[in-house]
Amino acid sequence: MIAAGIVAEYNPFHMGHLYHIRKTRECAQIDAVIAVISSNFVQRGEPAIVDKRVRTQMALSCGADLALELPAAFSSHNAGPFANAAVDILAATGRVAVISFGMENPDRLESSLFGIADILNDEPADFKHSLKKNLSLGYSFVQARSMALDEIAPCSLEILKRPNNNLALSYVKRIRERRYPIGTIAVPRSGSGHNEETARSGEAASASAIRGLAASGDVEAACALMPEESAALFREAWASGHASSRASGLWTALRQSIIRTNARDLAAVAGMSEGLENRVMDMAFKAESYESFVDSCTSRRYPRGRVLRLCAHILLNLSQEESKLFQTGGPAYIRVLGANAAGRKLLAEMRDSTALPVISKSSAPWSEYSRSMMSFEHRASELWETLTDNPRLRSEANYVPVMLP
Repeated sequence: MIAAGIVAEYNPFHMGHLYHIRKTRECAQIDAVIAVISSNFVQRGEPAIVDKRVRTQMALSCGADLALELPAAFSSHNAGPFANAAVDILAATGRVAVISFGMENPDRLESSLFGIADILNDEPADFKHSLKKNLSLGYSFVQARSMALDEIAPCSLEILKRPNNNLALSYVKRIRERRYPIGTIAVPRSGSGHNEETARSGEAASASAIRGLAASGDVEAACALMPEESAALFREAWASGHASSRASGLWTALRQSIIRTNARDLAAVAGMSEGLENRVMDMAFKAESYESFVDSCTSRRYPRGRVLRLCAHILLNLSQEESKLFQTGGPAYIRVLGANAAGRKLLAEMRDSTALPVISKSSAPWSEYSRSMMSFEHRASELWETLTDNPRLRSEANYVPVMLP
């Protein structure tokens, strides 16, 4: 069996995601779709609105055949570690022929993105010089990198201003860096922009807009913007109190995590640098809400996305050392979150093709490195549970993959 790979958070699964899966099947001659789904903390640095089990059910109910986990050690990180780990997992299956992703400018995939990826992998001297100069001027790493690229490959800055283009670059960069025999499909992003907070009439709403509606109490309006199967699962999770919906709870947990430590220990958290720990410690006492805390720590040097991920790393107690270990070692296993009949057939064939062990339980006797990655996964999942109204503690240890017909 030949598969297409999709990297997603499905936070929650909406009409744009359904379009993406359907378009992928149209564009590629494949037997199955494999979705690598983020764990319970996502790339924007926040707890997922519903847990990975519900999001797996959404994906399988709406067109995916096999769901694999992107461990929390990578899913809560920036685009680089996030994409690297996801691509590595898909490549390790030995069955993925193409990786499909959304882009705002799909026509620029081969004409621009491949060249930009090669510059980043090769790091020519003029690029490194420009990057260093831009960083010294106080720009964030992402902005400084885009500006340096623009000097070598004009129009790079404009292309990389778009969030899906930027994430697509990370996938392409990893494929070309590792020379994986995997093709790419760029699907035009359908509907509202990635981070648009409001739904626009006649367009597929973004996950941000749907989460905003649910958080405001209008769950039915949120469900109306999702496929029927996804909406039913979302409605059930929300009604049962098994959703991360309380910003106040997140702020309480974060503030406690900061106050019970000190600036020296905060400096060791992944993503912390250049004295930002002093600002974080100070604002933990002054800020009145999670939003005001994030706003007060955001600057040109430390954009909002980086601050949000830093908050997640504080909550998860992810150290610089531990983060470096995971990024260097990469995924330790392929963990199955769920499958349908086609996915189970694919899994059976993967026994002879995988480059990593395939697991479905979290209690196998692995290497020390594997155990450390799974231990972090347990930590993230249990913390996510405490941020719901109806926590199901220890559920991670008893996770059974979702199996649909």
